[in-house]
Amino acid sequence: MDERLSFEEALKRLEKIVHALQGGGLTLEQAIALFEDGMGLAKTCNERLNAAELKITQLQADFEPEPEHKDE
Repeated sequence: MDERLSFEEALKRLEKIVHALQGGGLTLEQAIALFEDGMGLAKTCNERLNAAELKITQLQADFEPEPEHKDE
């Protein structure tokens, strides 16, 4: 899988593969090859989403106000 693909590019390619597999008319070898490519693209998309979620979580934590310390 090409790690240089953006999330959007990988998702678009994955959607094309899904449509091709759903459309039928492929040989078993073609279907297996497309399925394998699709699994790689799905992994790439998942990794990109996980990285984005982590970044958002870190950014939110960075911008949270510091808790106030009360003198007791």
